[in-house]
Amino acid sequence: MVTGPPSDAERVAALRELLPATGAGIYLDTATRGPLPAEAAEAMREAFEWDIRVGRVAPGREEDLAQRGAETRAVVAAVLGATDPDAIVLTHGLGDALELARRAVGEEAAVHHVDPVSGALVGTGGVRVLDASLSIGALPLNVEQLDADAAVVAGDRWLLGPEGIGALWLRDGGRARALPERELSRQLLLGLARSVGWLAMFVGLEWAHSRTAALAARLAAGLENAEGVEMVTPSPPPAAIVSFRLSNWPAEDAADELNHRTQALTRPLAGPDIVRASVAWFNTEAEIDRFAEAVAELGRHTAETLPRRPRLVVLQGG
Repeated sequence: MVTGPPSDAERVAALRELLPATGAGIYLDTATRGPLPAEAAEAMREAFEWDIRVGRVAPGREEDLAQRGAETRAVVAAVLGATDPDAIVLTHGLGDALELARRAVGEEAAVHHVDPVSGALVGTGGVRVLDASLSIGALPLNVEQLDADAAVVAGDRWLLGPEGIGALWLRDGGRARALPERELSRQLLLGLARSVGWLAMFVGLEWAHSRTAALAARLAAGLENAEGVEMVTPSPPPAAIVSFRLSNWPAEDAADELNHRTQALTRPLAGPDIVRASVAWFNTEAEIDRFAEAVAELGRHTAETLPRRPRLVVLQGG
């Protein structure tokens, strides 16, 4: 019997099995940190076990670290649209990448490519240092086509890598090679390389980008005309962030109630008093619709008038 390619629903279901954290709730906070693929976690675990069994001064270790670094720079360069992997500097997270960018180009502040509050595209040209942490892995990106001298990224958002590793791209590759190398653990290098490689080759970036955009648009459409809901994100969403206010709810209370009612993981931003939901390709349409319905229900009520429901309980293990 001849069967066709898997449907989107079948593909997402299979991929979610390899992202265990997606089963713990509606994962809508990738803008803070994304789920870690089981494959990357396994690679990091094997590296730790090797260090325990064999030690950390085995012959060839320095050469292996150099090779791992080169592989990680190459996969990050590919996702950034950079043609020269040597123009990538791997860093101790986003803050370190920003510090190195300031040193390299003499600019004190970075401009967000995607605004972290509204989700609007802002850094599209004429900037010295571009913070692409909220766009890389979430939407198509080619830093060489943007008018920026440098771009910084975090490894643990839509790239799905481990915490504590980031990257800097410099248009002037010579400046990148002149910067001091950061000493990064084999575990971090393996984790990021495996996560980005899995995303690019197994998931597929083009599919991930288009699906993320469709799900963000679906969520925005579900909230646009809801009573008591004020959309902060432009429509249709230009990236993967959908932010909104609830007229009768402080953001922290709203996010807490949404978590209790739907197990949704979102980010309340107290200053602007908004709830930020960041969508990714691994979300399902049913999750998006369930979350939108819960937001709309909160919009129609206050904390005092909201109908009480039993709180969802996530069972761990078998």
